[in-house]
Amino acid sequence: MTEGQAAERLAGLSDRRRELVTRLLAQKAAATAIPRLPRTGAPLECSHEQRRIWLAAQATPDAAPPNVTLGVAVTGELDLTRLSAALSALVARHESLRTRYTAIDGLPCQVVRAAQPVPLEFVDLTCLPEQEREAEALTLSLAAAAERFDLAHGPVLRLTVYRLGPLEHRLFLVCHHIACDGGSVGLVAADLAALYSGSDVPPPPSPEYADYAAWSVERARERAPKRLPYWQERLAGVEPVFPRIPHKPGTGRGSATTYSRIGRDVVDALRESGSTTPFIVLLSAYLVLLHHLTGRRDLVVGMVTSGRGRRETEPVVGCFINLVPLRVSLPDDFPALVGRVKEAVAGALANEIPFDTLVSGLGAHRLPGVHPAFQAAIVHRDDPAPPPGWEGLDARLWDHEVDDASFDLGLTATPRGTDYDLALTGRLARYTPGDLAGLTERLLAILREPAL
Repeated sequence: MTEGQAAERLAGLSDRRRELVTRLLAQKAAATAIPRLPRTGAPLECSHEQRRIWLAAQATPDAAPPNVTLGVAVTGELDLTRLSAALSALVARHESLRTRYTAIDGLPCQVVRAAQPVPLEFVDLTCLPEQEREAEALTLSLAAAAERFDLAHGPVLRLTVYRLGPLEHRLFLVCHHIACDGGSVGLVAADLAALYSGSDVPPPPSPEYADYAAWSVERARERAPKRLPYWQERLAGVEPVFPRIPHKPGTGRGSATTYSRIGRDVVDALRESGSTTPFIVLLSAYLVLLHHLTGRRDLVVGMVTSGRGRRETEPVVGCFINLVPLRVSLPDDFPALVGRVKEAVAGALANEIPFDTLVSGLGAHRLPGVHPAFQAAIVHRDDPAPPPGWEGLDARLWDHEVDDASFDLGLTATPRGTDYDLALTGRLARYTPGDLAGLTERLLAILREPAL
């Protein structure tokens, strides 16, 4: 029943019955709500998502998820004093942005700190020729995106302003993934703009992320024993999609990305023919590409889920994403593959548990340098909204892609207007930029003429 239908049904009841039903609904909501924990200054439990990121950063820093970034290009009279105050207010508003992390018995815990001023970095590029300033800002911001944070002491975010001219600035915010995910970037952008503009903002969210973390760990503790057998059966006998390779001297330990674009009409034509979603179509094409690469028909890829399954979490800044393996046996034709992918996604989501719990439950031997359960992944992002209003400024998105070395091969698909932007990222130890460019062309060819 939708909220509108529920309200309509309530309106048709007598006053007494309506009051009773309203009270019962409120009691039910309170019983299932995420409880608010007392803030005493003592360490609080980390979520499974935070544990996974923290442990990855401790074990193999190069394989940890990349930082989350937000770029905004602004034209007009930028007030740095107002911007600095807005940044401090943003951090005061969201606990996850003023949290530090400490280890207890080998596992991370989070300690929420009182609000403190956050340094605002300012880089004046007007000393350069005008035609070089934008490119230099891009270069500097990409380097800033790769800089690591001290999670034990903080802060976990930084904001840099690149001055290109008296009325031209680029704002670049970088935040550690343990404190913010891609779904939180829109919240951060909206709040920062509102605070800069002096607009009214709602009260800080309740519950906050630390409350969600404790609640989600308890929920996983209840669900995992029931759902783990599904994964043990589903992933039995899985072998790495890519063989482990030693580090090649001179190649670096990072990754490279190639970008392409394909019309939504191409994706929609495949989607409509199979009565499915664009994500299923893109995932199916990605599996065909992996089949061409490996010669295998039994493949496992990872998908990233948003993790925001409850309304209370919608205004909360934090790390909610989870990694979910998908095992698919490729048939002989693309329409049949689309059907199998739909079934695999539905089964995986119905049995979703935290990725670290899943990996531990499988009990498989971990290979150094090999991502557990899958080595190729896909991310489908929402169409990015234009930046919200900044008083006295014309603001627009200043996009940046951060290369992610977590997986051997990763595909990120982002709808933009009438097109899909596709970013294919591969480890430099396995692929050269030229290799990735060739793989991108093959992926586009598969989408235009899908065949196994």
